[in-house]
Amino acid sequence: MKTYFVVLASATRLLLSLSLLSTVLSPPTTLAANILAFMPMPLKSHFGGFQPMFEELARRGHNVTVVSSFPLKDRRVPNYTDVDVMPSGGVPDVDVMHLVNSNFIIPVTNRWFFANSLSNQLEHPTLKDFVRSDDNSFDLVLIESFLQEYTVALGHKFSAPVVNLSPSMVSVSISKWLHLPATFSYVPDCCIGTTDDMSFVERLKNTIVGFMEMVVEDYLYIPMMKTKMNKHFVYTGWQSRPTLEQMLNNVSLTLINAHHVVGVCRPHFPGVIEVGGMHIKEPKPLPKDLQDYIDSASHGVIFFSFGSIVNLSNLPKEKLNSFLNVISRLKQ
Repeated sequence: MKTYFVVLASATRLLLSLSLLSTVLSPPTTLAANILAFMPMPLKSHFGGFQPMFEELARRGHNVTVVSSFPLKDRRVPNYTDVDVMPSGGVPDVDVMHLVNSNFIIPVTNRWFFANSLSNQLEHPTLKDFVRSDDNSFDLVLIESFLQEYTVALGHKFSAPVVNLSPSMVSVSISKWLHLPATFSYVPDCCIGTTDDMSFVERLKNTIVGFMEMVVEDYLYIPMMKTKMNKHFVYTGWQSRPTLEQMLNNVSLTLINAHHVVGVCRPHFPGVIEVGGMHIKEPKPLPKDLQDYIDSASHGVIFFSFGSIVNLSNLPKEKLNSFLNVISRLKQ
């Protein structure tokens, strides 16, 4: 009977959160919510995947406060308030050689390293003032918990439901908090560079990485997250805060910037929804010089990008020549 009531309570909480989000996305003219979107880390690709949703919520009449390193530029959107927490040194670079020289084990330790590095952003004066202030109230809190699980504490601070925004397919450890199956034999880790059509060796690698990730999670990563949370998320009433694990288990909805059509097919519960492609807009005409260049390419054009934070100036000349040597053989 106890199990029945626990399941019933979880289902009710999920239905209420889904109802709240649907109401938020299509509200009556007299109903609007105060919404916090908390994505302070200087990770442009993570923020860009969800920023159009924040803007659309504001256009539909909600008051949206966005704490990020990427405020709107050269334009204003009614009901959209930026809290700019861009680091004084700008967006940090990532040493591309750290990625080139990595193996399938490295992402497990990288997770702890990058999370520790990113937490320096919590020292930003504007961010500290926002977290400690008692001047705000919100009906819904949107967070990115990737490498910053401590942000879930804002749900407790504002006594509001939490919606988790995931920048990519969820990992083994995140799957644990969402109660999703993450069987190593057919659900690949997003960092090992394989599809869900894995060979025996790839499944073995995936299993090794999965077990290592769970050990690092329990004995290194989550204790570090708790330390960061207790240091930086100190606000009125924080002493009554549930444990980090309890708050992560209580997230109402997770939106994933991914899609099984161009990614991995895996089981999800109704509280986990793929929304990949939300940032795609109607294309604008290219500048004439680029359009002429593309039109003159009889075999088409390949667009090659290293993303938003990799600095190619760190790439040794011999590595750059390797790229150019391969590219020069292509017809495109």
